[in-house]
Amino acid sequence: MGKRDFILDTMQELLKEEKGAACSVSDIAKRAGIAKGGLYYYFKSKEEVFDALVERTYENVIEKCRSSIADAALTPLQKLEMIYKTYRGTLIAASLDEYLHQPQNAHIHQKSLAVILNSLSPIIAGVIREGNEEGIFHCSYPEEISEFIMSIFCFLLDPGIFRWSNEQMLTKLQVLASIIETQLGIQAGSLAFFYASSPANAGKASPVRR
Repeated sequence: MGKRDFILDTMQELLKEEKGAACSVSDIAKRAGIAKGGLYYYFKSKEEVFDALVERTYENVIEKCRSSIADAALTPLQKLEMIYKTYRGTLIAASLDEYLHQPQNAHIHQKSLAVILNSLSPIIAGVIREGNEEGIFHCSYPEEISEFIMSIFCFLLDPGIFRWSNEQMLTKLQVLASIIETQLGIQAGSLAFFYASSPANAGKASPVRR
């Protein structure tokens, strides 16, 4: 492991111990067992350490989503499902997520959401274009629809921002699936995987009727 990653792991440990907000550069360096000057070689401030930790965490999420569709045998629709399930199923450390949602860290949280949106949208757009080429999808604006999808997940469906009930979340996922199905020109219910595993769904949720 490189020293830079070791410093980031140290910051993550301090967050888990609920010491992240109060710790200083000296505290991070001491816990990492390196000189303070050695830490400054990689980062100019504690904020830079945390920013890099967030970036690394979300890069891992993005890479998992990209890897989930590496199988050439998957259809475009199956690839959308794999991206969705991987993204929704990848857990972010609770301590990091809690720290991100603190008011004083709003700017870092916003940057993290922008990283996700800007990185995953092109992957989704590529799948949609593939579906267009195969005649499965009929979408005129792959990039814009992909950005719309990620905007919903990054903001409206962020549990750290909005506290939706299970029933409210189910309805929003059903409506989102219906909108995307219309934009892709596919049959209603094709994106049922969006809401089939919702806690409020007993396994028999019906797609929103258009």
